[in-house]
Amino acid sequence: MITDIPTSDEFSSAAYAQFDFAWDIVISFLTTLDEAGQYAEVDNDDKAQFWEAARQRILTSLIIAQQGIELAIKGKLVNVSPFLLIAGSPSDWPKDKTGTGIAYSEFRTIDAQDLIKVYNTVHDKPFDQKFADLFEQVRRLRNQAMHSVNAGLKISAKEVIMIILEAHEHLFPDQSWVLARKEFLFNAPAAQVYFGNDFIDGMLVREFCTVFDLLTKTEGERFFNVTAGVRKYICPECKRHAEEIDGPIPRYAVLDPNKPTSTIIRCFVCNEGHLVSRTPCIHPGCRGNVISEEYDRCCTCGESQ
Repeated sequence: MITDIPTSDEFSSAAYAQFDFAWDIVISFLTTLDEAGQYAEVDNDDKAQFWEAARQRILTSLIIAQQGIELAIKGKLVNVSPFLLIAGSPSDWPKDKTGTGIAYSEFRTIDAQDLIKVYNTVHDKPFDQKFADLFEQVRRLRNQAMHSVNAGLKISAKEVIMIILEAHEHLFPDQSWVLARKEFLFNAPAAQVYFGNDFIDGMLVREFCTVFDLLTKTEGERFFNVTAGVRKYICPECKRHAEEIDGPIPRYAVLDPNKPTSTIIRCFVCNEGHLVSRTPCIHPGCRGNVISEEYDRCCTCGESQ
């Protein structure tokens, strides 16, 4: 008898934990560099030394992200049957020496390189080829990082960010990575014993300000549904949270719809629509006419009215 058979939800939860851990590593370097630039000039040589010092940790984040992808795929296979993951000949399976059963975790599972093939075989809708290519690319990079020491193997922080966002988009298309990250921050160990939850929203704003600025306009539209090529406004709620931690100005909200008469701006971080009045800002030099009704702030310059 096989005992302790994991569920699809357990695999998904473990996958999310790996994604969050990888994100946590990379985002800490990105926000550290941004914060350093607020207090002193960081030239290109400084940045090069910074990223070289972080190189091994960035590779570690890649390894963790790849593990998250594997776990997520395994969760989808377990949803069909947990026994799809068991590998090897029955003659090689572990033996029940106590008569109480064999734990599922004692069995060898199928190799990572076979996960896509097995998934595509048992599901009506196979994985998109773009995801299959991403999986293979990340798997090969992970193997290089795990099984060798190659000074020439360099993965940028943005590449890891993109891997997490792309993998999450394919594996959990109905869930928002921003909301998932927020939930992790609220349940993080430090939040339980040190920070509490008072500044979590501000930390989230800081992170996604950094990531939004890192991505191209097309990437921002793809992953955060922020239309490329339209004017970006300051989200009044995110600005309030950012001020609590002396954070950056969150200029990533857009009119919904993008019309001169629209009275709502929508923000992908706080996941809210905010009512605005289309009246001129009172501050000289500001030509904005999008004023938050709730916070009485100009969403162009950020000043109180």
